[in-house]
Amino acid sequence: MMLITVSLSLLQPILCQDLRDKILKLPDIISVEKMENNPFFEEAYVIMIKQPLDHQNPGMGYFPQRIILSHLDNTEPVVFITEGYNADNAVGPKYLNELCPILYANQLFVEHRFFGKSVPDTMKWKYLTVENAAADHHHIAEIFKQIYPGKWISTGISKGGQASLYYRLLFPDDVTETIAYVAPLNYSVEENRHDRFIRHKTGTAGERKSVMNFQREVLKRKAEILPLFENYCNGKKYVFNATISEIYDYCVLEYSFSFWQWGRSVKEIPPFGSSKDDLLAYFVKAVSPDYFDRISGKVVVPFFVQAHRELGYYAYNTKPFEDLMQLRSTKGYLARLFVPEDAVFPYDADLSVQLQKFLKHKAKNILLLYGENDPWTASAAKPGRNKNVVKILMKDGCHLTRINGLSRKQQELAIGKMKAWMN
Repeated sequence: MMLITVSLSLLQPILCQDLRDKILKLPDIISVEKMENNPFFEEAYVIMIKQPLDHQNPGMGYFPQRIILSHLDNTEPVVFITEGYNADNAVGPKYLNELCPILYANQLFVEHRFFGKSVPDTMKWKYLTVENAAADHHHIAEIFKQIYPGKWISTGISKGGQASLYYRLLFPDDVTETIAYVAPLNYSVEENRHDRFIRHKTGTAGERKSVMNFQREVLKRKAEILPLFENYCNGKKYVFNATISEIYDYCVLEYSFSFWQWGRSVKEIPPFGSSKDDLLAYFVKAVSPDYFDRISGKVVVPFFVQAHRELGYYAYNTKPFEDLMQLRSTKGYLARLFVPEDAVFPYDADLSVQLQKFLKHKAKNILLLYGENDPWTASAAKPGRNKNVVKILMKDGCHLTRINGLSRKQQELAIGKMKAWMN
């Protein structure tokens, strides 16, 4: 028995080395580094792959893109995660996409171009497009299908969910099915649908009133709270592209969106007449001004570039507060507060329009998940009468809506559809 145990332990590094060798022999692989794997998998690697800056014109240069591969078995399917931001949360053994245990699948997590480690020497913003990002995913799928020839399932959350849908639009046959979580589909730089949704559809009328009352309270008491707010921001060394008074007002406007997006409770809201210190403590916790900070916010600048150019975003509405708010207009705030001057491009909704038509008429095997109270649900994709696209709305759900949080009946529907499509 001892001899068998020793032999197996000696064999394991050979098996691991075998997969690493296979990956290194694939086209455009720059490096392969072993990392600690989640216990669900057998082994895991951080991989850097060579990608063209412009897939239509490879002569413009290349950049390295980071991939995290968690290997189960090359005969099993692959959950292909089209992350919308950086891949830091996937580098380590804690991360496990919920679809992998459901479908008994390998996990391939892709960092989005121009985020995290996946950046060129200089940020050539004109190449940060939906089309190029989808082509990145296509290139990766083509390469890794040499090791994993079975079924592939693309998935993503929020901006990553958008990426998975655009990828499916442009390369419809790359994967068997797509599961997109809380993925908005916008048609303008500053959409008004989200504000209407927040004021009329989130929670109960009483809860919406509590949120509005808090916003009005911090505006009424701005003169006494603003100095504390400014000290807080100075202590954090935040840098803004607006005055501290304007940032205060922007935080008031952002508060209602953030409140419903992350599923906060009105029970947390300080009662009327609370001290200025208690109001400030809750205010900066619920809607931190670091969202507008140009130093800590640098990691998400590429997101705002994409939002301003193709993905769209939401508008603020100052009218409910015009009797209290000094800020009169927020039009153009994305370019003013977030987007570098050399990254301001005209907005183009063409691919969003194409995607909506695709979902209604041609798309197959797509599951859309949204939260009932999530403001992003205001711009949710609409499959129309296409029975090959299933849309599930989680009751009282927020931007954290996942399959494991659905009702039993909705879970059975979602998992049943996924497994049926696999077969």
